[in-house]
Amino acid sequence: MAFKENLLKKMTLDRMRQRILSTLGPSAGGIKIDKAAMKELLKAGGFRSMHLRGLDLYTPDESETQGKQVILVLDNELAVYNTSLNDVLMRKEPTLKEMISIKNAMKILNDKDVVVSRKDKSVDTVYQEAMARLDLRYSEDDIKKLEYEGRAAVEWNDTDAVTENLALFSELLGFEPEPKVMRIEHHLIRGVTSAQDSGGQTFGPTVVYNTADGTIRLVKDRVQLSDKDGIEAFMDKALGRKDPDVFGPAVIVFLCEEVLRLKPELKPAGEP
Repeated sequence: MAFKENLLKKMTLDRMRQRILSTLGPSAGGIKIDKAAMKELLKAGGFRSMHLRGLDLYTPDESETQGKQVILVLDNELAVYNTSLNDVLMRKEPTLKEMISIKNAMKILNDKDVVVSRKDKSVDTVYQEAMARLDLRYSEDDIKKLEYEGRAAVEWNDTDAVTENLALFSELLGFEPEPKVMRIEHHLIRGVTSAQDSGGQTFGPTVVYNTADGTIRLVKDRVQLSDKDGIEAFMDKALGRKDPDVFGPAVIVFLCEEVLRLKPELKPAGEP
């Protein structure tokens, strides 16, 4: 799979993980886990599924089918067990015969001896398994290809392609969505958030893409979020009341050069 496709997959996994984490909650009377998203994450991580005693169970592809193994139970607890399949079934959905045993009853009431993780820690484990399957290494040629596609998208005023290209470069550069004080309607804004020694924050350099008319600008200033004059100066450039630092397809070139600047060890593909 090409680098771009892998990076897009990584971004999808990130969104999936966040969706799942945002829905973790009590099983009764509260928010419930997004099972559809969790199933997709498990699939991406190479887990195989089983449905026994009404339970949705998942194990890694390489795990043994007999004896002790890693088993995730897809419910609101997202418990990951390290024990046998029969032991998990007995603890989660015991039969009447199994419950009669005092030894089994104690296991049902306390599963700390076999549970490896729950909830967010289990999500992160599956996420890391899915991430390990992606090759996110890239060459200078990969980045140059992204630049070419981005410039073409800007020139052709292809909103979807520009949005995707900016998302890819934002992922590579650690650009984040704009803070509330810099928000502009119908504009996609991405930039660098930095902490100040004084405790405040700055935002910039900043890419500003007008999704309504297709114009794209770059403001290189690092704007202090508490500086009203600095915010106003940013707005002047972002809205075209004053000339931005970079305009049009050259913005994509700037992003490409930033990625290469941060990775000086990159060489064209195939070069030793």
